[in-house]
This record gives sequence, C-alpha cells and structure tokens, in this order.
Amino acid sequence: MFVRVKTTPNSPRRSVQIVESRRTGPKVQQSIVRYVGVAMDETEEKELIRLAGIIVAKLKAERSENLPLFAPEEVAGNYRKRGPRPGAGSRPTSEVTLSNVVEEQRVIEGIGEVFGPLYQELGFSRVIQKQARVLEATVLSRVANPVSKRRTAALLEEDFGIRLPLDRIYRMMDELYERRDALQDLVRAASLSLFPGSIDVIFFDVTTLYFESVEEDELRAFGYSKDQKFHMTQVVLALATTEEGLPIGYRLFHGATAEVKTLLECVKAWRLVVQIGNVVLVADRGMMSEENLTLLEASGIKYIVGTSLRKQHAKLREQIMQEQGYALGHVEGDFVWTNEYQLGNRRLITAYSSKRASKDASDRQRITWKLTKRLGKKPKGALKKLVSNRGYLKYSSTEGTACAVIDEAKVAADAAWDGMYGVITNAQEDKLALLARYRRLWTVEEAFRIHKHDLAMRPIFHFKKERIEAHIAICYLAYALLRHAQLRVRLRQQAMSVEKIRNELLRVQASIVRDTRYRGLYRIPSRMSEDAKAIYRAFDLKRSLVPSPLLS
Repeated sequence: MFVRVKTTPNSPRRSVQIVESRRTGPKVQQSIVRYVGVAMDETEEKELIRLAGIIVAKLKAERSENLPLFAPEEVAGNYRKRGPRPGAGSRPTSEVTLSNVVEEQRVIEGIGEVFGPLYQELGFSRVIQKQARVLEATVLSRVANPVSKRRTAALLEEDFGIRLPLDRIYRMMDELYERRDALQDLVRAASLSLFPGSIDVIFFDVTTLYFESVEEDELRAFGYSKDQKFHMTQVVLALATTEEGLPIGYRLFHGATAEVKTLLECVKAWRLVVQIGNVVLVADRGMMSEENLTLLEASGIKYIVGTSLRKQHAKLREQIMQEQGYALGHVEGDFVWTNEYQLGNRRLITAYSSKRASKDASDRQRITWKLTKRLGKKPKGALKKLVSNRGYLKYSSTEGTACAVIDEAKVAADAAWDGMYGVITNAQEDKLALLARYRRLWTVEEAFRIHKHDLAMRPIFHFKKERIEAHIAICYLAYALLRHAQLRVRLRQQAMSVEKIRNELLRVQASIVRDTRYRGLYRIPSRMSEDAKAIYRAFDLKRSLVPSPLLS
C-alpha cells in the first residue's frame, strides 16, 4: 500500500490516491484503495500527501495484528507518482541541507533493540497467539515506562512510533488471562535453562498489592498490608526465585490470606513442575509455623526458615544468650558468632553480627527519640499524641488519669537481643553455608521492590478478576526480562541494577527528521554512554552511528 500522485496533462490538477498492489496469478495489478483529494498547487499537494501517509499507517495498523515493534510507522513521504511533477527537481541521493531539516519524532530505540530480541529468545512470544505482538509491545512498554494501560497506548505512539488502540490491549489481556499458567511455564523454563543440572535453592516470600478502592470481592479484601495501606483492599502475592533472582513462579491469593498459609499451597503447585525435593526452600520467619514445618518434612522438602529467638521457650532463650559454644565465622562479607542447638530432627542455628547490632540499636534509638518528642514532658492526654489517625480519635477517649511513658525496662530487654538472629532447618549442611543462603533472601525482597517500584505493579486500577490476573502476568513477564538482562550484563560486562539498565537504554534514542524540500525521512541516532555500549556488547549488538534514510 502506497501513496500515488497522478498528474493530468496540460493541467495543474494533481490527484493524490492510496493504491494497493495485488497479485492475481502471475500478474500484479494496482487498485485504488482511497481517493484523498485533488491538489491545484505544490502546497496543497504536500498537505494531501501528509494526510494520505497518516491514512496509510492507520489502515495498516487496523488490518494487521503484527505491529511494528518499536520502529517508526510509515507516515508521509512514502509515495510513488506517475509522470514528472511541474517545477520539481531531481531528488538528491546524499546531499541534505540542515536548514531544510525538521524533527518529526524522537523515538526510544534502546529498549526495543535489547529487550525485543531477548523477549523472542526466551520464548515469551509463544505465551499467546492472536495478540502476541500486542503483548510484546505492552510488556516492553512496561519495562520502559510503567503506567496505566490507557497511558501505555499513548506512550507507545509518542515514544516508540507504534499506534496501538486501547481496546486491543484489553483484548490481549483477556486472552492472556486464559494462558496465565502457560506463561508461568515458559518463564520457569527460561529460568531453569540457565542451570544445566538443577537448581539447589529456591527463595520464597510474600507481599501485598493494594487497590485504589475499598470494594471487596472474591479476590480483593482488607488485610494486613505490608505497604501500610490498611484502609484499601488488597491481594496477596507469593513469589519464588532462584539465588540470582530469576523467577520460578508466583501465586495470587485473596487479600485476607495470612502469610503463613501461602507456603504450603505454593509448594503443592510448584512441586508438580519443579523437583522441589532436591532443593532447599528458603523463607522468612513469616512462614514459620509448626504445621508448615511438619508438612514440609513429611513431603521430604529441605528448608531454611527464619525464626524469632525471643519466642523460644525460657530455658532455650537463656542458653542462646550465653557465650558458651559460639564460634567466629564469616558469612556474606560479615564476621559473625554462630552456635547450634538440636531440636529433635531440626536444627536451630543462631548468630550474632556486630553490624546488625549497630543497626538494631540505631533503629530503636530513632523510635524512642520520636516517642519521647511526641509525649513531651506532660504524658497526660497521650492518646491524642500517639494516635495520629483522626478517624480513630473521633470514637475514642481516655479514662481516668491514663498516661503513657517509655518503659525503660522493655527498652533494655530489647537491647539485649541486638545483633541476634536465627534460622530453623532440617538440612545437614554446614551452619555457615546455611546462614549464607538465608542471608541471600534479600534477592526475593529485591524482586518485590522491582515489581512494586520499577514496574509499578501497584496500586492496581483494574477491578475484574481476569484483568487483575492479566496485569500481574504482564508485570511478571517484564520482571523476568529485566532479571535475565541483568544477569547477562553482569556475567559478560559489569554488574548493573535493573534501574540503571533501563535508564541507560531509555537514553538510546534517535531523531526522525524530514527534509522539507525533498520530503525524505532520515534517522539520526543519539550519542550512547559507555554503560549503554557495555549493555549492547553483552547482547552482541551493534548500533549504526551513520544517519541513514529511514523511509524513501
């Protein structure tokens, strides 16, 4: 499909048409798709050609499910004509005068050039069929600039030259919902493919995602919010990763589900697709319950789970606080004193870190200082000073001479445990190695930070269960892309955060400029930073620095 200008002999009339070539057997015939208009001079002709180019791009987008991913659409200038145009000279092949050049658009190329091939390489293009390219564009847009779906449609056109109607994104999400389990299988396969033998550790944790809503339903509900958004409904998200942060799987739970109840459901689902019995499951103390540990042991699963030392029985607490049995060791760049206690078929490993002790003391000092400042010298009426929520104060009152003071005995008791932490395990490895694995739990915590902040997974603005699930799946795909990219860059070049990788690629841009005299479109690539070049080298990519005609 192209724009054609047809001249009329001995007349200034020039007809602008949209023409399409169609093959009928061995012959190719041209048919007129649309008459755009008749121009009587060059100015009118330019305007009609520009309009025709926009119509062509729109018709192509409407006809094709295969969107041009992160490449400028063909707009004005792509035309053929019959016969010479009066007063027009021949088009130069290399000479362009800067005074005749204007910028048509500035497009971001780095995201598409790096993450586009990676998306295909990891097999994510097989998640869905009908709207596969729409999903790819939406996921890469989420990596580049995580915003609402409506804003995504606008930014795709503004920053990447892709015209993608909002209703096509919603149709893609409906298809994605039906394929969300297949999506997890593909992501898991991509992660496990990097480990020729098998993985030996899985990190597990849980977080909450809130909505800008107070409406409850089968999925959304009020519950304990890790984002401190107790006045909004939420869902609970469980996530498992490898030691490098590569995703293994996720599960979405009702917003009122307790943390401790998510572990067993996830293990039951994931052990069908991953040899969990051959790995060590690492989880925070929120997963610590007798029921969980008993069922994990009955299933033959090894685990390392954090535990609160202060909640152990009194005799064991006394033993933990004594110095006998502690030995100095080295864990994750930190010197720690460690000890071990046998609890039936389980091991309680305790540790003391001076770095952690300093942090615990600093945190407590900050809290007590704020509390002292709020109470002041007159503790009476402390309820109004301690409760900042006016909605709570509205329905509460202080009886008698109630007052609030800082309990120094509790402060001293808390200080005695500074720097102490422990884990419960049924694994038989060296205690320093087990503690090192537990301290790597920050990778899954970082995964939640990436999901929540870098990919803006929450707040969630969808309300239908199908759209909520699809939104989570899109963010999960984007996270997988970022983690795989981060690992490859670290192994082949240098360590970079996912935020730095994204920001460097966002600055890899090109200006699409038009020669106003001869109407040619040209691409002028932007300067690349040394970090951006390192990212390209990690993926064996090269970028042309020579401006070249984009459309002719």
